[in-house]
Amino acid sequence: MDAPGWAVQPGAAITTQPPPNPAEAPPPPSVGAPPPQQAHPPVQRRPANGGRRATTGSFIVPRSGDEETEDGRIRNREAATKIRDAWIYKQISARQDEFTEYKRARFFFGTWNVNAKGKDESLDDWLCSDWGPNGEHSPDLVAVGFQEIVDLNAVNVAVDNKSQQRSQHWVDRIRATLNSKKNSNNDPNRAYTLLMQKYLVGLLICVFVKAPHKQRIKDVHSDCVGVGVMGVMGNKGGVSIRLQFYDSTICVVCTHLAAHRENVAGRNADFANVFNKTSFDIGDKAVTENIRSGSLSQWAAGSSSVGIADHDLVFWLGDLNYRVDESLSTEKVIELANANQLDELIVNDQLNIERAQGRVFQGFEEGTLSFKPTYKYQPGTDLYEARPDKKLRAPAWCDRVLWLASEPSHVTQLSYKRSELNISDHKPVMATYVVTIKDVIQSKRDEVYEEVMKLLDKFENQTLPMVGLDRINLDFGEVRYDQKVSLPIKVTNTGKVVAQFRLVPKLDEVSFATSFLEHE
Repeated sequence: MDAPGWAVQPGAAITTQPPPNPAEAPPPPSVGAPPPQQAHPPVQRRPANGGRRATTGSFIVPRSGDEETEDGRIRNREAATKIRDAWIYKQISARQDEFTEYKRARFFFGTWNVNAKGKDESLDDWLCSDWGPNGEHSPDLVAVGFQEIVDLNAVNVAVDNKSQQRSQHWVDRIRATLNSKKNSNNDPNRAYTLLMQKYLVGLLICVFVKAPHKQRIKDVHSDCVGVGVMGVMGNKGGVSIRLQFYDSTICVVCTHLAAHRENVAGRNADFANVFNKTSFDIGDKAVTENIRSGSLSQWAAGSSSVGIADHDLVFWLGDLNYRVDESLSTEKVIELANANQLDELIVNDQLNIERAQGRVFQGFEEGTLSFKPTYKYQPGTDLYEARPDKKLRAPAWCDRVLWLASEPSHVTQLSYKRSELNISDHKPVMATYVVTIKDVIQSKRDEVYEEVMKLLDKFENQTLPMVGLDRINLDFGEVRYDQKVSLPIKVTNTGKVVAQFRLVPKLDEVSFATSFLEHE
């Protein structure tokens, strides 16, 4: 049987009386460091202050079970590994500038609830109004989201009846607008190519990129989340596309949230559901590469999927359906909107109120609302809906574009405004940004990573248990029958951590000593 074990604090010593064994000395004690007892680490979501990533949970639950070690301690290997990865990630992130070049790019985002309308009207006023007379300010990336590309009736919600056809209609129209002779001047370097499109019933998102950047884009994936009828149907929900642009990770989300002026809690819940349920399976290799480049939280290690918050830049657009608070009457809201007196409306905007209270879009930023409310208009006009035979709606900024940046200084908004296209009861909204993009120099990154791993090895070696013995051979001399003889062995902890040891039997033996030998 095995002997009991002892634990020695750093710098301390313990003396044990081994049993007499004139035939041979016992083997050295077996030494092992006690495994750390780790709590489950918190989810590494960036906090709301400073525009960092939003928190959607308090703990990460390891998939593997806890283990009990020989000394009775409880440990979880997965949690311990993630804590180790956290240290590596922190070191790599702190040294990003050593292996990263930074470039500036121009991004455009547009959103429009088309109310199941739209045929051949020009989209230039919406998509290309900030390009400049010669296209010198044309964006490097264009992402456009639509809501209600089909009527949200029961048939269209239950069956993919017209969504694919209408989705392709709008994608083709956007492509034709971006690449028209007027906008591109037939220059191949100014041509746009479609990266991906994704639709869900009435929702559509599509992302285009300028031709020169195409070869530096990878890991393009999409997802959709329905949060409508019964919490799963696609009459409300979100469609998302993520990609790696050079070495920055980008996620674009288009949502249509719960309707009705009083249903603020429903909109907040829809946001949380889309935020938490959206997932992109980008593969283990992509996850590892992003962690090494400092673009992905270390808590993603061991998974092939990432969520919305696991990106350098997140842009969230759509018909978010937040209205002006009911403390202002519908008639008062219409009066203020028509007079372009926006200050009181902005103060009472539900999204502004909810964000200020930390109940939704935690950590996101939005530009100043300097344009009139975008809903609800009489289709085909620039008049707010106030006809006596129609249900009276208070004008509202339903259509919004927000962003979330891991490094807030890497996003500068150039414009945030609306278009005057009038075929729908909503006005289109657009936002243009200059963003700082990372371009990682692989050779330098590998050098930094190797240095970090060497530092980790050094640290781990220093935390290994180390002991010293005052003797490795025991010579009891001549021992007579029925004579008790003893010799001490002094074990000194020469390391920096607690060292545990115990006496163990030799190979192929069940006891560490014969029956006439004992230890104290």
